[in-house]
Amino acid sequence: MQANVLVADDDPAQLAEMSEFLEHAGFSVIRAHDGHHAVEMIARHRPRIMMLDVNMPGWDGVRVADAARNLDHRAVIILMTGDTDALKYAISTDCGAVMAFPKPVELPKLMSFLKSTFGEIEPEAAINL
Repeated sequence: MQANVLVADDDPAQLAEMSEFLEHAGFSVIRAHDGHHAVEMIARHRPRIMMLDVNMPGWDGVRVADAARNLDHRAVIILMTGDTDALKYAISTDCGAVMAFPKPVELPKLMSFLKSTFGEIEPEAAINL
């Protein structure tokens, strides 16, 4: 079984790029187009990794991360945003995020972070961590 990664972003191009990159890297990707949809997908699929856009209409990435904790779901939470002020806000919150990336996310840096977080293991094995 592959590690599930939830990617939540209201920008269709960003959502597609991130999802395709992660799928190519061997992850099973769950897509969400807004915060409410992301919470539904978290409850249904219990992803091991969550990549959440900070600036989404309705529930932003920080609120989605808080909701995941309220569902008693533990995951590696990564926030991303193209807004410098939102990035500062995201870093300052206590939502459980372990990393915040400015957008556009530099994909080699993301992969380096994932490898350092999970070690040199196959994505399929990350589900058991």
